Amino acid sequence: MNKITEMALATTLILTGCGGGGGGGGSAASPTPTTVSGTAVKGIIKQANVLVCRIIGGAPEPDASCASTTTGNDGSYSVTFSDGYTGPAIVKIMAGTSSTMMDETTGTDIPYSMTMRAVIPAVSNTTAVHVTPFSEMAASAVSMTTIDAANIRLSIAAVQTLMLPLGVDMSVMPIVDLKNSGSDPAMLTLQSNMVKQLGRVAMAAKNSSLLKDANGVACNAGGNTTSQQMACAVAAMSGVMNSYVTSDATKSANMLAALNAQNVTNISMPILKTDGTIVMEIADMTSFASMQSAMQNAGMTVGSAANTVNTMMGGMH
Repeated sequence: MNKITEMALATTLILTGCGGGGGGGGSAASPTPTTVSGTAVKGIIKQANVLVCRIIGGAPEPDASCASTTTGNDGSYSVTFSDGYTGPAIVKIMAGTSSTMMDETTGTDIPYSMTMRAVIPAVSNTTAVHVTPFSEMAASAVSMTTIDAANIRLSIAAVQTLMLPLGVDMSVMPIVDLKNSGSDPAMLTLQSNMVKQLGRVAMAAKNSSLLKDANGVACNAGGNTTSQQMACAVAAMSGVMNSYVTSDATKSANMLAALNAQNVTNISMPILKTDGTIVMEIADMTSFASMQSAMQNAGMTVGSAANTVNTMMGGMH
């Protein structure tokens, strides 16, 4: 088995969780509740509407029937199915009246005016699903066919393989998590790389003419607000997928070229500190010294930061 297949399979298994593919979990008399939680990031998305919808008969249930909540100021969300549902599901992060997302290139909040999704093959007792432009690609891919556990897994694997040159792992938290992963340099590397690639999305939305809307107009065309540029870029990325197993070769090449061209030297890194609060650290993600300073400012000791950043810098794409 080659490395691409191994990575895609591993990610699919992680996202699948330990739930079954059927309907309610537990007994009819007293079902064991199941939970879906995670973080919504294209820049941290705050105060957005969240729907977690069961997939019924190959399609999402009506929005009014979905479990719902709102993202916190750290982008987190959590919903519970009291009936113990363990089948496939879709998460929708939708714009609300006061929802914002952080622009990683400036560190400021801008209006969040789109919908991003993630798909889940099977809900489990505690299912972690992070919603990003990359998860939206998988949701877009599977939405072109009957949505079921098997096709969701294929869609996730297809996007994971496509994004392998950038080291994207959709199962990891898109925030550097010192609270829960501070002693795990390998996990911090994956998280930091996700932050880096999301920063590239923000930069490409502003700087690259390779990402285009449905009419072929570049996302960074004059007159577009930053929010419109970001929404356009996310839509352009989701449009790369032709189906749950194939992608458009030209659009794929343009997307990867657009992202690779961005030199991530001034990005606001979201870091979850050990006390549970989020801090934004401006960092040159190509610089050992800058990354070490960011980690120390977030609470990591000098020695730990030096050792961890060595690993992080060697593992980021």
